[in-house]
Amino acid sequence: MKKSILFLLITSLSTVGAYAQSDTLRLDRIRVVFPGKVQVEEQGPAKRCQLRLADSSANFQVISIDLSTMGLDESTAIAMQAEEAFWDQSRDGLVAQLGSDAKLIKDEMIDYKGAKVMQMLIERPVKEGGVNRLTLRMLIVGTYMIQYGHTDRTGKADTQLRDQFLASLQVD
Repeated sequence: MKKSILFLLITSLSTVGAYAQSDTLRLDRIRVVFPGKVQVEEQGPAKRCQLRLADSSANFQVISIDLSTMGLDESTAIAMQAEEAFWDQSRDGLVAQLGSDAKLIKDEMIDYKGAKVMQMLIERPVKEGGVNRLTLRMLIVGTYMIQYGHTDRTGKADTQLRDQFLASLQVD
C-alpha cells in the first residue's frame, strides 16, 4: 500500500514538473506546446519560435509565414494546398534551403486532425561527425504556412518528447 501511494505521489509530481517546464505557444491560429521556454523572433513576414534543449540533444521549432504579405488571400491558399505541385515545390525548396548535404529520407502526406499535412524526415551530416535528423511537418492554416518540427542532434534525443511536441499542434 505504501509503495502504491509513493508511486502515485512520484508520478503526480513528475507530471506536474513536466507541465511546469512546458511553454504553450499561441501564434497565428495555432497552439503548440514546447517542452520548455520557447524563444520567439520576428523575421519579416515570418515568426521563428524555437527551443534548444540544454543538453543540446534536440531542437524544437515552429516557423509561421504570413502569405498575405505576398498578396495571397485565404481562398488562394486553400486552392494552392489542393495541388500536388504546391507540396512538391514547398518540399524541394525547403530541402534546398538546408544545403546540398541535406538528404530527404521520406516524405508523405498525412491527415493530422483533419488538416492536410506534409511530413518529412531529413538527414544532414554534422561537421563534428554524426547526423542531425529533422522530422518536419508543413501545413497551411488560413493565410499562414506553418512549418514545425524536431531535430535530433545527437542520435539520442528523447523520442517521447518529440512525439508529444509534434502531437501538441492545435489549429484554432
